Amino acid sequence: MPRISKRSRVFTAAGAGVATVAFNAATYEPDPDELPLTNASVSYRKAGQTARDWVTNADHVILARAVDEQIHEPEPIEVERGEGMIGRTVSLDVQRVLWSAPAPARPAPETYEYPAWGFVFNGGVDNLTPIGTQDEPRVEVGHDYVIAIDWEEARCTPGDEPQPAMWMGLDNNSVVPADDGVVGNGESGGRVASAQERRSSSEPVLRGEGTFEGRMMGNSVGALARELARTEPHANPRSSDEAPQASAQIPEGEELKEHDEALPEGVTVQDLMEFEPEDTSCPE
Repeated sequence: MPRISKRSRVFTAAGAGVATVAFNAATYEPDPDELPLTNASVSYRKAGQTARDWVTNADHVILARAVDEQIHEPEPIEVERGEGMIGRTVSLDVQRVLWSAPAPARPAPETYEYPAWGFVFNGGVDNLTPIGTQDEPRVEVGHDYVIAIDWEEARCTPGDEPQPAMWMGLDNNSVVPADDGVVGNGESGGRVASAQERRSSSEPVLRGEGTFEGRMMGNSVGALARELARTEPHANPRSSDEAPQASAQIPEGEELKEHDEALPEGVTVQDLMEFEPEDTSCPE
C-alpha cells in the first residue's frame, strides 16, 4: 500500500475548493472502463468554465507537474467496518506561470499541495479502488496540468474547525491535462489519452464541449496563455458562493418564478437580496 500521511481528510475536486462528495461505496458497481464516482454530488467555489471565468476569478494560471503524492489516513470507524474512502494530497511543481491577474492576492506559488481524488476501499484498506469523475483529472504523478488558482484566506466559521489560508482551484473545469505542453494531452478521469483522441470522442464531456479546455484542446499552453492575455473579465464578477444579486427591488412576499426550482423551500429572492454573508475572518 502506498505511504500514508496523517493529513486532514479533505475531499475537493479541482484542487479545490469547497466540495461535497456523496456516494455509496458498498453498493455502487462501476463499469470496468470507468472510475466509480459517476454519482458524485459536488459543489464548487467559483465558475471556471470559460476563459472569462478564469481571468475573472483566478489569481494565476499555472502549468504544474505532479511529482509526489501522499495518501491520507482512513477514519478508524471505516477501517473497523472494512469500507470507506481515502483522499490524497498531490505535490505539484510549478513549471510556468501562464497568466496572472493585474493585482493578484499573492505571487504565484513555486509548489502547490493539491487535494485530489483518492480511493474507496471495500474488504479492507489494502483493497483500494481509484475514484474520480469522467470530466476532470485525478492528478497523477508524472503528468502535467494547467490549473487556474486563487488565494483563499483563512476561514473561522463559528462551530467549525478553522480552515487555513491556501491556494485553491475554481471548479472541475479549471484543471486541464497538458502533457508535452499540449492542452488536453495526458491524464483525465484516470485515463491517459492524446488531445486528438479526446477531440474525436463521441462523448461531449471528453471533448470538453462548452468549456475553455474544449476550445483550446490540441493547442499549445502558449496559445492558451495568449488567449487569456486578450480576454476581458466579466463586467460584474461575483463568486458562486455569494448570494445572487438582483437588478431591481422585488415587492415583499413575491418571488421570481423562473428561480423557484433553484431556491431552498421557503426562501424567496427577496431573502437573497437581503442576505448578509457571515463573517468568517479569523482573529489575528
